[in-house]
Amino acid sequence: MSAMLAIVWMTPLIGAAIAAVLVPLLVALYFLKLRRRATAVPSTLLWKRSVEDVRANTPFQRLRPSVLLFLQLGLLAFVAFALMQPRMDLGLSSSGRTVIIIDASASMSATDLDGEKSRLAIAKTQAKERIDQLFAGGLFSTIPGETMVISFSDTAKIMQPFTRSSGDLKRAVDRIEQTDGGSRIGDALSLARAFATVVNPETQGATPSEGASLELWSDGRIADLAAEAIRPGETVAYHVCGRADGANVGIEGIAAERSATEPGVIQVFVTVRNDGPEAIETDLELAIDGVRRSVTPKPVKVPAASNGLAGTGGASVSATAAGSASAPYKPGYERVTFPPIIQPRAGVISVSLVRADSMIADNRASIAVSAPRRLRIAVVGSIDFATKNVVTAIPAEKVEFLSAAEFATRGVKSDEFDVVVATPAALPAQLPPGRYLVLGVPAGIEGLNPYGGKEKLSVRSQRSEHPLLHAVNLDDLFIARATAIAPASDVESIVEGPDVPLVVVARRGPVAAVITTFEPLDSNWPFQRGFVTFIANAVEWLGALDQAAVQEEHHPGETLSVRTAAGVKEAMLTLPDGTTQPLQAREGSVTYGPLVRSGTYEFRWTDDRGEQRRMFAVNTAEGEGRIAAADQLSVGAQVVLGTGSEGGSLSDLWPFALAAALVLLVLEWWAYHRKNWIRPARGAKPVRPLGAIAPMIRS
Repeated sequence: MSAMLAIVWMTPLIGAAIAAVLVPLLVALYFLKLRRRATAVPSTLLWKRSVEDVRANTPFQRLRPSVLLFLQLGLLAFVAFALMQPRMDLGLSSSGRTVIIIDASASMSATDLDGEKSRLAIAKTQAKERIDQLFAGGLFSTIPGETMVISFSDTAKIMQPFTRSSGDLKRAVDRIEQTDGGSRIGDALSLARAFATVVNPETQGATPSEGASLELWSDGRIADLAAEAIRPGETVAYHVCGRADGANVGIEGIAAERSATEPGVIQVFVTVRNDGPEAIETDLELAIDGVRRSVTPKPVKVPAASNGLAGTGGASVSATAAGSASAPYKPGYERVTFPPIIQPRAGVISVSLVRADSMIADNRASIAVSAPRRLRIAVVGSIDFATKNVVTAIPAEKVEFLSAAEFATRGVKSDEFDVVVATPAALPAQLPPGRYLVLGVPAGIEGLNPYGGKEKLSVRSQRSEHPLLHAVNLDDLFIARATAIAPASDVESIVEGPDVPLVVVARRGPVAAVITTFEPLDSNWPFQRGFVTFIANAVEWLGALDQAAVQEEHHPGETLSVRTAAGVKEAMLTLPDGTTQPLQAREGSVTYGPLVRSGTYEFRWTDDRGEQRRMFAVNTAEGEGRIAAADQLSVGAQVVLGTGSEGGSLSDLWPFALAAALVLLVLEWWAYHRKNWIRPARGAKPVRPLGAIAPMIRS
């Protein structure tokens, strides 16, 4: 990319037509005018010569050089130039490949620039202006290279591959849609580099296209920017979208849980985040299925953000995408607990801020809750008497004992059971979707990596805050034999022995399992009160994993999945905007994703159990509430300065052309008066000619 001078003509035909008419007329008048010089003569003898002079002034005589003619031609030229409405592109022009990359994350929905249009809408307008500049075909511009358009949030999307059609490019920019997701540019850069790579037919190798230009429209709050780098031959132009002092308050998280003793009672918890330089007070409103149920008794005070841009009280500082260089940025948080509410049915709980700001996407957070129900438990295989007695004592809808063969038939074909309690030997090699409490190390779960055995173990550490260990005392636990495992990084260790994990949690898609690496009868655990509590905790926790009231929040970029039974016939999804979309249903699960917008999603499907319905609530991506735009980007070890977002870089030249024409008009007036000044007789007043048009009308 190189700096070039390009002039774009808005109305070239009008100026050309005016010049084509007036310039020949002006020249013709100079051909036709009489060229006399006024003088005093002492005798009438000179009249003869005067008559001869009249005869000599015939039309279309030889044109003599004249300063006035040149000045008047210059004046007409500048007027015609102004009528063409020229505009100059002082930006960057390139004859190589250009990639337009536009950020469509949640923070780009802020309206801090003009109060009405979002940052994304303004970015799209500027990008289309940039396309006009690249393909304007100006007087001094080079042949435009190919250009492509990419949008990104959590993932990237190619809106238009490389093309030389400015119309296709602008239509691609118009198709970019706002998302409520996060901002990660890695995929966008990978796509841009892949498409900018050309194949050399001589070497049969792929080489990057030289002079590839990346033009980014964003607010600079990009999560993975520090992990990227500008490659040789690339240039990056950063167009800043948003104000550096942008402030925002939003709901960062929401959770709910049903009471263990009163399942019809729900309590809701929210976290409010402040990314502004000043503390704020706001009311919070709780609604269920759109009906207001509760309002905070007094405004909630949320402290101000500290350090970074917000910590300066809005002062102008250099805010990079990584935050302040002097100290880490820290938003202000306030956690709010609503009083318990009675909700015996399923529904969607929403909490909203009762205030307005420039970004409304995070002013509301929701979570879906299911109706309380009793668990359906399957006990598979020959479990020990202690575990059997504890499971039987749990207040459940049903507890059914199955052999390994019966479970292989019934368990694979339906989700008849909420929790399966089993020994490893009774489970198939490939576990069907479900939630399992396995007393031993099963073979059907990847990532456990058993490698031998350990003896005479005691508890070394435990995660007492985990729900599985609520009110469980493991101080006196002694284990005679256990299977040694080397779990993968995504396997959660709950209880640790001296060398190996003793209790772990593994999740593999639709399979979730709590696993003990030892059998209960190989320890003294069945004779302790903590064993009864642990089994009850594990069954209730596993059964609640599919309950929306305790499910984790969902965010854009994720994929939603629901478990289905046999005989799935059709599935339909209702999106947050009310539109419906058919889904491909298959036995076991129905999925949809990745998510783009926040709101409520409703799955409906029909299987052997009849018509089923499941609600999901999706909230704005975490961290998108910080909307203060960064004035520069740190891409790896390089810093890219941003350009303003107030408008395009085409500058009008016609005012300067009119000013030059006015200057020439004054010079022409002065030159004419200087040439045609008539010296008066002594005592007489000076006689001034009519002006610049006098030569054309005097005889």
